Amino acid sequence: MEELKYRGKKREGRHGDTWDPFQLNPVGAEKEQKRVCFQLAQYLVAVIVGVAVLASAVVAKGSLLVLSTLSSNTSMRSPKEKQFYMLMLVFCLVCPNFLVFLKSLWRCAFKSFVRPNMKTMGFICSVECLVSLGTSVLVLVVMPQFDVLTNLFISGGVCIMSAILQIIFRLQTEKWKILFPVCSLILTVAGYCLLGLDYYVRVSTLVDRQSSDCYIYIAIGIVSSLLVSICWWENPLQATNRLQETRLELDGFRDFVFVISSILRIIVIGAVYLLYHVLIQKSIIWSDFNLNNDEWELLQTGLVLFFLQVQRIERTSQLFVRRLYESAFIDLSLLLNTKMKVPRARNQDSHDDIQNCVIYLCATMWHETYDEMLKILTSMFRMDRYRGDPKEEHKSSFDFECHIYVDDAFMTEKDTGKRLVNSYVNDLIHVVTEVYRVFTNKEPDDVSIIEAPYGGRLMFVMPEGNMLYVHLKDKELIRNKKRWSQVMYMYYLLGWKGYIVKNPQKIKRQNNPCRASLVSMDGESYLLPQYDNDNKRKFISDENTYILALDGDTDFQPKAVILLVDRLRMYENVGAACGRIHPTGMGPMVWYQKFEYAVGHWLQKTAEHVFGSVLCSPGCFSLFRGSALMDDNVLKRYTTTASRAAEYVQYDQGEDRWLCTLLLQQGWRVEYNAASDAYTNSPQEFKEFYNQRRRWGPSTLANTLDLLHSGAETVKRNSSISRLYILYQMFTVGSSILGPASVTLMIAGAFQFVFRLSGTISIVIASIPPVFYIILCFVAKANTQITIAGIMSVLYAFLMTASFFSIIGDMVVQGTFLTPTGLFLVSMAIMYFVTALLHPEEFGMIIYGLMYFICIPSGYLLLTIYSLVNMDNVSWGTRESNKGAGEAKKNQSILCDRNCKLCCWDMKIQISQETENLMLQQITAHTAQQVLPSQNATKEIPQEPASVLEPQAKLNTPKEAAVKVVEKPPNDKPKRKVPEDSDTASRSRYTLRNRDYDEVCEELVLMLTDTLNRELNGVGPEDVLTQSQLEELQYALTEQARHILKTSRMEKLERKVKIAVEKTLTAPQVQKLDENENDFWNKLIERYLRPIVDQKAHQEEVSRELKSLRNKAVFLYFIVNVLWVVATFFLQAIGNDVISIKIPKYYPNGTESGDYLKVGTDKQTVVDA
Repeated sequence: MEELKYRGKKREGRHGDTWDPFQLNPVGAEKEQKRVCFQLAQYLVAVIVGVAVLASAVVAKGSLLVLSTLSSNTSMRSPKEKQFYMLMLVFCLVCPNFLVFLKSLWRCAFKSFVRPNMKTMGFICSVECLVSLGTSVLVLVVMPQFDVLTNLFISGGVCIMSAILQIIFRLQTEKWKILFPVCSLILTVAGYCLLGLDYYVRVSTLVDRQSSDCYIYIAIGIVSSLLVSICWWENPLQATNRLQETRLELDGFRDFVFVISSILRIIVIGAVYLLYHVLIQKSIIWSDFNLNNDEWELLQTGLVLFFLQVQRIERTSQLFVRRLYESAFIDLSLLLNTKMKVPRARNQDSHDDIQNCVIYLCATMWHETYDEMLKILTSMFRMDRYRGDPKEEHKSSFDFECHIYVDDAFMTEKDTGKRLVNSYVNDLIHVVTEVYRVFTNKEPDDVSIIEAPYGGRLMFVMPEGNMLYVHLKDKELIRNKKRWSQVMYMYYLLGWKGYIVKNPQKIKRQNNPCRASLVSMDGESYLLPQYDNDNKRKFISDENTYILALDGDTDFQPKAVILLVDRLRMYENVGAACGRIHPTGMGPMVWYQKFEYAVGHWLQKTAEHVFGSVLCSPGCFSLFRGSALMDDNVLKRYTTTASRAAEYVQYDQGEDRWLCTLLLQQGWRVEYNAASDAYTNSPQEFKEFYNQRRRWGPSTLANTLDLLHSGAETVKRNSSISRLYILYQMFTVGSSILGPASVTLMIAGAFQFVFRLSGTISIVIASIPPVFYIILCFVAKANTQITIAGIMSVLYAFLMTASFFSIIGDMVVQGTFLTPTGLFLVSMAIMYFVTALLHPEEFGMIIYGLMYFICIPSGYLLLTIYSLVNMDNVSWGTRESNKGAGEAKKNQSILCDRNCKLCCWDMKIQISQETENLMLQQITAHTAQQVLPSQNATKEIPQEPASVLEPQAKLNTPKEAAVKVVEKPPNDKPKRKVPEDSDTASRSRYTLRNRDYDEVCEELVLMLTDTLNRELNGVGPEDVLTQSQLEELQYALTEQARHILKTSRMEKLERKVKIAVEKTLTAPQVQKLDENENDFWNKLIERYLRPIVDQKAHQEEVSRELKSLRNKAVFLYFIVNVLWVVATFFLQAIGNDVISIKIPKYYPNGTESGDYLKVGTDKQTVVDA
């Protein structure tokens, strides 16, 4: 109820009109709040993990002490039991080293590594052998000779070497911090002295007569503890210059070294055990003397761990020194294995410090709907609010800008042939205004319009001061499609802006984009003073410059972006990171895609991330590192224009996968973060879905084959790609190629199971529809192919549904699920169910699993055939629309249509009953002048001053009236005024003399400029004029103009000038780029982005190559799948007597029936035992 009251209060002040307080808020505009259950789960998991770690450490330490006591010679156990307990101690020491061996071997198999340096490898192996020797002697030889408390005290001495090294280290850097290691060293040495003194007193006073040789074991224990303490040598010495090179070399082949060192450690442990029990085994009487507990160690450990500061997300290599803990000293390893923070000099940057970065949010748009635009703009404004919220964690660690690139943003007007912005741009402007109003309760304040060589640019200042740029691309000026938009913003942000940031002296004085300016009557002179933009972004390295690639319909939260940024910050070799993509929409096609996306991310993306590297970072939500894109053979090659058939398929049909392939081949890693969620619209129509996958399928195969072809070189360059991973990808490609045959065999099994047909007949019947559809795709049009595919998909769905329920019925009749079909169905259901359980927030996706199951024939058989046969079609296939494209046809009510000639200006002014944005009108007018320049006699004029040249009486139109300005070629002869008649009541012509008007306008411009400079003296570029200041400025300019016009005897222009001053002071000004940036865009377009105009002969040649490639791919698929089906057919023809598996049959109560289920290649049979 309180929230409803608060909403009512927020409505106040949203509009100037008190009678219209109502607002339409887009879904998701509210600030993201953590759910209470999620917060409770976080705290609960933290408590459970903490308690589990503490309990496990206590149990591990206690078990070690108990085992050492039970294996001692003073124990009352039998020799066999003592030997068993001793072997248990050996197992405790060997097990962690064996786990390290397996983990390192796994990483060596799936990750490439550099050739090891023998000197460094010898040093590491020697240290590991000494540590293993000390651990095994201390546990297997010394500890069985003493009581529990003595062993507990001796084991605490393994931190002595760390204390000594820390003292030396602190003396070199931070002398005031040596207090803790000095105290630790003094107390440890004092403990050893007290231990020796204690046993000396016990022996000399005859308290324990049989302990005369205990001094030997005490000495051995001290030496062993010193050897064990070398285990964490990297921690205190990580900042020393002498060992920096060794540590850097070790990072390159650490896994390989650990494979060797773990084997050596196991050998040393076994050798100590054998030597001790064969050569130097002696009996020492049990000592039951109790020592004081070492509370000081527990207190020091607790204080250090409690005040230890770590980042929110850190790599395990930055948190811990070693891969696993020392099994005999788990409690101390929790402290000693934690990596120390290395202090840096003032002029050095700490590797662990969060460095400031800049994020460019780049969205590409092409024919998005109003609701889709609303999603991406809402997400961008969320990011702006998150950046300005002082309560958020990362408010000072990154800066960002938003860029939207609109493809095909212009259309041709039918009457004049000029290029005007289309309805999609109109929708976009309305969305920006609407979202700005939702987040701030007011209209956008600072808006600029810039004329650019590629079309136009709109610049908005978001509520928290961040910039939003809308780049309007004209396909007649610059190359369209998504890949070229990406090339456009990568070169602009990484090349041009990166160069300017690194070379600030190259920046020339330029117009402030956030300041409106008055334009003179001639449309060329700027009356507002110009200032330098002092708010320049400070230098940020390319490694900390990130580009977030987005689609025009992506919906995300700021926390999702921060999670991707964390991945790139943690790992320097990560070139790109992607999140979990959730398809949105309604209908059966969306349900199918929801489960498909879920399974793809749960299993495939995760497997690629673990085994090697993700192959495709989707373009709808991916974060790229600037230095990775700027690397050799990445962005430069990404600008390659497709000239061959295979290049059209690989380059243009799946640009995001090709970009990731280039990154992988250059040595960069692509990662996946499952916690970073983004939502994007998925195809809801069957036709759109098939056209989308027609692009994705061949492009995925082409890029994967390209990666496999360069596998040997990629393995050398990329540490995340191994030969086993290449083998895994080969298996994946082979499975996808055999997908149609596998689905055909599954359908044959369904025929066989449901209709009780023989295996041979079932295969023949199941093969008829695919063959029919292949022939159809070669002879029919694309729309016909999709229609037939939809009909066949429905029939296949009926068959799969019948098969599903038949399998369930058969399991009920048989009384067991241990049937071939039952085992398959149950195993698949368990696999998906367990996978969904591991993703509790997405567990609901399991509901769509049945839809996915019945659509398998459509998705993996018919869709594959459609994609292959239509490989020669390289059109985009989705978002095809004629809205806003082609000729601009206007059905509107013309309120005023006049031809005016004033001061050598010849123009046509139309006032229509339309609701259009002022920014659209201005960018339309200036782009029209740029695309279709007028004759030299015609001057370029802005729309606003031109529109007010009409008599005031004729401008009495409704508030939403839109003004259209279109230039006309002037006539050499002046026009005379003609009287209006009844047929042309809305049209009039004026003849104005040119004798003194040019001189008057020139004088007017100079005088208004002087007045403006005088009134704005001391006003900076970041200052915003209040309403009263604007009124005073308007009054001063109007009075100055009145004086000039009165002197020149042109009082009739006074009202026109007054309206011009009033409107142009508040209207956004169409500006021009500075010379350097304009030159950059011209060169970029000329070199990479000039619109492609293919000759007819070249188009025909490419078409023939595409068809040839299509025929080869279809033939390969056909042959391979036919061979697979034929092989299965002959295996069934051989019969079950040759190839079969017997499965014992059980009753529901668990007892064996004595019968067997024979699983063969033909059909299942039940035979007697």
